[in-house]
Formats: sequence, C-alpha cells, structure tokens
Amino acid sequence: KQLKGHYNWNLLFPFFGVIMGCMTVALTLAIMEGMEYAIFNRLKNVSFPAKLTHVFNGSNYSLENYLIKQKLDYINGMEDQVLIIKDSSFRLTTIHAIDDFKTFRKKVFDNNLQEVEVDSHLPVIYMGKPLAVKLDIAIGDTIDIVSPIQINIITGLPPVRAVIVGGTFSLEVLDYDQKHIFTELSSVKEFLPDNRSLFYLHEVPGENIVNTIAQNFPGVHLQTWKDAHHSFISAMKVEKVAYSVIGFFIVIIAGFTLMSMMSLTVIRKVPQIGILRAMGVTRQKIGAIFIVQAFIIWMLSSSTGIILSLIIIELDKYYHLIQILFPGAVFFDFPLILQNFHILLIMAVSLITLLSAAIYPSIRAANLDAVDAIGYR
Repeated sequence: KQLKGHYNWNLLFPFFGVIMGCMTVALTLAIMEGMEYAIFNRLKNVSFPAKLTHVFNGSNYSLENYLIKQKLDYINGMEDQVLIIKDSSFRLTTIHAIDDFKTFRKKVFDNNLQEVEVDSHLPVIYMGKPLAVKLDIAIGDTIDIVSPIQINIITGLPPVRAVIVGGTFSLEVLDYDQKHIFTELSSVKEFLPDNRSLFYLHEVPGENIVNTIAQNFPGVHLQTWKDAHHSFISAMKVEKVAYSVIGFFIVIIAGFTLMSMMSLTVIRKVPQIGILRAMGVTRQKIGAIFIVQAFIIWMLSSSTGIILSLIIIELDKYYHLIQILFPGAVFFDFPLILQNFHILLIMAVSLITLLSAAIYPSIRAANLDAVDAIGYR
C-alpha cells in the first residue's frame, strides 16, 4: 500500500464472499442431489420403474407372451383400494399384491422392516409403522381388510378377508408409510377383482415397445414411476434451483463488493496510473491490471470454495456431518453428490460475475488522462 509494507485487507472481502457463495451453491446442490438420489431410488423400487395397468383377462395371456418375446422382465401383481379395520378403527389404503413378494420385500424394505415369522393359513400383509400406530395394530395381530367397491348383491355387504400383520416398514417417503400396504399376490388374488391385475416392469420399455403395446393392446395403460410421482419430482427440482439461486446471489454480492473495492483502488491509484500512462503503458494494459486481478481472485476463491466443499462431502461419508448439523431436519440417511457439471457451472457463474464486476473499474482506469492523473489530489 503505497510502498509502506501494508496490505489493503479490504480486497479480502470479495475473496471470502466468493468462497462462501461457491460453498453454499456446491453444498446445496450436493444435498439436493443426494436427497433426490435416495428418495427417487426408493420411489422407483417401491412402485417399480414402470407398470402396465388395466390388464383384463382377454389381453393378459397375449400381453404376457409379448413381454417374454421382448425379453422384458416383469412380475404379476394387483392393486386396489381396501379398508383396514381393527375393532372400531379403520383406514382406506392402497394394497399392492406382488408375485415373488419375498424378493421384493428384501430389495425395497431391507433394514427398514420389522417382522415376525407367521405360521398361519391367513394372508400376511405388511404396513407402515405410522399406520400401525394410528390403528393401534401390533405385529402379529389379526385384522380385517374390506374391498369397498365389491358389494354383494344379495347381502348388500362388501367382501371381508381376515389377514395377519407380518411386519411394519418405514420408507419415510411420500405417503407410503400411512396409505399403502403390501402382500403376496397368491394370498389375495381371489379376493381382489380381476380388473385390478397388472404387470410390474423392472425397466422402462423403449419407445418402439410402448407404441406397439398402445397399438395392439389399446386398453392397456403404461405408467412409469416418474409419471406416478410427477408433481413431487417437479417440486424437488424447483426447490433445488431455488436454494441454489440463493448461493449464486452471494457470489453476485461478492462481485459488487469487488467492483466497489476496485473503484476505490482506481481513485487512490490515480497518480500511479498517470505515471504508468506517461511511461507509455497502453490503455489496454492499464485495464488488464484490474481484469487480471479479478481473474486471480476468481481462480483462488472459487477453487478454495469447491475444494472445501469436496472435503466436507468426503467427511460426511464417514461422520454424517449433515445429520449432526441438522438433526431435526434430516429424516433418513442420504449421500452428498456433487456432479462435475455443477462444479463447472459454479466456476463459470463466479467467473462471469467477477469479470463483469472488473469491467467498470478497468475502463475507468484506462480512460484517465496521463497529465491530469499525475497531478491528481
């Protein structure tokens, strides 16, 4: 600072501002990406990647042959609305009857399931813990399920089936813990109406297969897991963008701070700039001084912010920092995921912001008249 051995510490404000902004954006995107990965995987597994509904007896056999011919892995299943009744308490739920339920149960519920071995001829169902608590149901209890849309013409009553609660799960995603129950297909196949049959697909079929199914089986409807949860998926993506914008605002504020600092520097350095101009330094080189300064600040600060973010993401794998920092807001474990594209986006936005902030001071310094600048007081 005027050759006195002092440094202008004010220039560190934009430096730290960019670091904080880059870290905010990077960690926000990492958290949101991790949450999306964990939640979307659960949704995709529990509802299957795709399913073919409205499969009636007339098209069941031919459609099944077509799926085998196309080498599409599928599982037979049924879905319907049923009432769960325990004493005087009841709740309307969606029942999912799945063939090879044992494999499905192990894949989807994994460690989020509490169950007991049931030795009974009665069907066994699995429900969410919150639903079991609301209806005061314990594992091993015998309850009734009722199909409300199938009314017996003679008695005027819907069919009732006694079942045993074999286990409770905790998916902690959407309303699956409170409004969905699961069971083996063979146990309720005769209880549910035939028009509730469907095929669960292990992968989303290609466009050609979708078009062929639409043409040859006009009554059959293909629904992917994204279609079933379109509103929720869109809301999460909008939320990710909104939170990221806040971090970018911090970077923009740091850019304005840098512009202010550089403008003050131009005012303080007017005589020195005049001397440089008198020595033959061109306007372009004078302006380049401030552009290079902004570039160096961007390179150091954005790199520091990204590196610190990556360190935090790596530490979170072993120490679960996010759960420690936000114990009441995190309901399940998820990884922090920062994609390379997002790193490049953060770097690009911060670079554009800081270079834009340096343009005005550089033009102002380059346009100073050498004679007037040397005598400036």
